[in-house]
Amino acid sequence: MSSKDGLTLGDLYRGLREQFAAAGVPEPEVSARRIAAEASGTSAAEVALAPQTPMTVRMVAHADAMATRRVAGEPLQYVLGSWGFRKLDLAVDSRALIPRPETEVVAGIAVDWLNGTARHRRPAGLNAADLGTGCGAIALSIAHEAPHARVFATDRSADALALAAANLAGLGSAAARVSLHQGNWFEALSELQDPHADVRAAGPLRGRLDLVVSNPPYVADGDVLAPEIDDWEPHEALYAGPDGLSALRTVVRDARGWLAPGGLLVLELGAAQAQAAAAMATARGYEDVRIERDLAGFDRVLVASRPQSEPDEPELSAAVEWLHDGGFVVAPTDTLCGIMARYADTEAVARVCEAKERPRTEPMPILVSGLEQADELVELSPAARALAQQHWPGGLTLVAKRRGGPDPLHGRETLGVRAPAPGWLRWLIDDVGPVTGTSANRHGLPTPADASEAAALLAARPGETTVPGRVIRGLAAGETASTVVDVTGDKPIVLRAGAVPAEALEFPEIPTETGT
Repeated sequence: MSSKDGLTLGDLYRGLREQFAAAGVPEPEVSARRIAAEASGTSAAEVALAPQTPMTVRMVAHADAMATRRVAGEPLQYVLGSWGFRKLDLAVDSRALIPRPETEVVAGIAVDWLNGTARHRRPAGLNAADLGTGCGAIALSIAHEAPHARVFATDRSADALALAAANLAGLGSAAARVSLHQGNWFEALSELQDPHADVRAAGPLRGRLDLVVSNPPYVADGDVLAPEIDDWEPHEALYAGPDGLSALRTVVRDARGWLAPGGLLVLELGAAQAQAAAAMATARGYEDVRIERDLAGFDRVLVASRPQSEPDEPELSAAVEWLHDGGFVVAPTDTLCGIMARYADTEAVARVCEAKERPRTEPMPILVSGLEQADELVELSPAARALAQQHWPGGLTLVAKRRGGPDPLHGRETLGVRAPAPGWLRWLIDDVGPVTGTSANRHGLPTPADASEAAALLAARPGETTVPGRVIRGLAAGETASTVVDVTGDKPIVLRAGAVPAEALEFPEIPTETGT
């Protein structure tokens, strides 16, 4: 568009709109209005309210330069150089993703939780981490809207952090509560200490985050994105492996140990990834796992909490190491105290049988963190999987055909699997793999509710004075034993009544794919 005497703001807008429409620019009216406003130094509303405002040669030249970039396919946000996000106006360019409405929903969930539940729980101060901060949209919104929060923003891209730093400079006094750290996910925070040491015991930041929030990459490598996205926005912030879940897996897995008890995880995800993400969080031992929708009604946000009460992490870490080394662990569960060994370690399972004085030919149930681990052990029909999704974690043991042939110890073709209710136990199993789920007692004898007592009785043989294996201290919940169901056939068959009533065990209807 060239300048001419008497050109008005309305003329500029109409000319831009016609140019964008002819070039096939999406939503040409929006781009025309925003570029006309930027060039003239007015607001988008004034483009319509004051169309007779005269334009200078410099204004028209500025509009022409932006229009050329927009016609070339560059996103409107990058052309303008700034974009609104919640209550902030942020500098944006190709060093980081464009802030989008679904990410505003993510930030809103985080802010509301920090100003509500978290603030009442820890009024002296809160710690929040924004992983993969990009231009800083989420981190800066939290600092601006949640005045009790200290925010740690990370990104592995130095360019993205430079853009976030530019935005931080314009935040005002709230900027003092934000720090930027370069590195991959939690690695960027590994050397940091809790900044609230003056009101609570000093210590590392790990295990003391009240909130972990992120908009990680979640596009599968083979997915085709619109050219406006694929050609301009940074690929390392978009693509995440063959299934688009690699970054989500990393954050869900590692955040479990970085969050304080009761801390919240909030993650943006793709609209088709809700079920997979929720299953990851459940298997990792989070509780209150839910999926929130964005403003368009799509499933776009994973929300999950670290349980408030569970064994100390050093005790769990020692148990994990012991299990990996071939030992067994006595621990409280949702029913009785159990004696656990890695199911993949046949010799360790044999030692469990020896400690219990249980015949090796008698099968024992196997505890899994969720369906992903169960699928590695047994063959589950779609109906059996749906039944597990209804009742796991909890009191349902599924007996199914074992993958890879008969069990090496008991020799049977089937195996019973269950996902236990305690989050910390699923966390442990997620780390070490499926474990034995048998009661921590001598075969046929009662099981003490206290794990230390149960372990001591297992060791009480002539000449033995030490407790075998390792103990995770605590009392078993004493809930009703699991219902055991054979799912190898067309209908579930109850082998042992238990926590799940028989009337709740019909196979769900599974829709048949017709291809139409």
